[in-house]
Amino acid sequence: MYCPNCGKQNPENSRFCQHCGEKFDESTHEISSAHTSHEDHSTGRSNAYPIRKFTIMLAITYGVYFLYWFERNWQLIKEERKSNISPFWRTVGLFVPILNLFLMYEQFNEIKKLAEEKGVKDTYSPGWRLFWLITINGISLGFLTPLVLNKIQTVFNNYWSIKTPDKTIKTSFSWKEVLALLFFIGFYLLILIGLMSPSDDTTYNSTPVVDTNQTTEVSNSTSQYNQEQIASSVVNIYCPSTVPGEEVSGGSGTIITDDGVILTNSHIIPQDKTHINVDEDGCLVILPNPTTGQPKEIYLATPLVIPDISDQYDLAFMSIHAAYYDSEEKEYRGTYPRTFPSFDDSTRCTNESVKLGEAVRIFGYPAISGGYSLTITDGVVSSFPGDGLIVTSAKISHGNSGGLAVDQRGCMIGIPSMVSSDENESLGVIISSDLVQEFSNEVVKYLDK
Repeated sequence: MYCPNCGKQNPENSRFCQHCGEKFDESTHEISSAHTSHEDHSTGRSNAYPIRKFTIMLAITYGVYFLYWFERNWQLIKEERKSNISPFWRTVGLFVPILNLFLMYEQFNEIKKLAEEKGVKDTYSPGWRLFWLITINGISLGFLTPLVLNKIQTVFNNYWSIKTPDKTIKTSFSWKEVLALLFFIGFYLLILIGLMSPSDDTTYNSTPVVDTNQTTEVSNSTSQYNQEQIASSVVNIYCPSTVPGEEVSGGSGTIITDDGVILTNSHIIPQDKTHINVDEDGCLVILPNPTTGQPKEIYLATPLVIPDISDQYDLAFMSIHAAYYDSEEKEYRGTYPRTFPSFDDSTRCTNESVKLGEAVRIFGYPAISGGYSLTITDGVVSSFPGDGLIVTSAKISHGNSGGLAVDQRGCMIGIPSMVSSDENESLGVIISSDLVQEFSNEVVKYLDK
């Protein structure tokens, strides 16, 4: 029998799902019997949506995901009933008082009737579901929306389990869903930081002295390079893991050749001691609009992790091999092959070493800013702890790993890799350009063997 919650198979007559713990009732067993005897051997993706994913999307987006869910349900109802309705305008109608109540009731009732026509007995009362939905939103408890809507989605899942029993249920999050979750998590973190920041009314006993000569020097030096040119080469990376239950891994990277070779941290790539745990498509690489930092193009890249050497330096390469094809929009999100915007500081930089107190600028995609938009933070070189590492006061958080650190002339300092912190403060740690060069030399020797 199949679980209506996660869609996975269980022994017949089970009382609980051995995968997600969902309790089975009589209707579940009846659905399973229909599932087994159904003669439709269709293939493809089921329209059922796992309850665990549904709950996470509703809760973290504070109910905003309801709008997408509502329109998607109307599209499915339209296809099932072969009716001439507009899912889009019905969703727009949610913003019209009174009309929104009618539309929500109509949809909840349609889903119930569809399910009952397929033999689903354990359904719900559309009127009571609508009443509780209005109540919890009326008192600003939108994060409790799943308590009301989970039952409706479960009934709809049971409907699809009977109608299309051989279709697979996608339990993993799509890249769009991951971006939405990261956006809202970043938004909540920004609110939290704002609440914890000192008030503008704070009074200080002394006025800080600013060294105008030093400020002018940094400003003039920074203007000597094209920031948008550097920003266009720093990419966002998402690596779906092939290990069941393992979350999507992500971080930043820098394109270093115009044919699409990327330098990044090894630890952002799903792997164990013997295998790279990504499928043949590899990782998603998202190129930014260098002016706004927003996502612009998406490509697929193959991780290149060198045994032992990548572990030693926590560095790896990726190679772009195709443009990403958006199956929902039915279009490619990039052009391949093409010449990529690569980072190159050879025309403006010398072999001078970075100095203590020197200005540092970090390019990357930290989760604290949403995780999907290119973010730039500034600081100084705080210390040299040894082993080729550089500690900086520039803000670095999860998601910055594998990005780019440059000095005031736009010369590469190294690769942001981690955060060193205590209960009061945090400092970023950079893998220096010297270590990056050593790593590159070791890779060349390895490939020449």
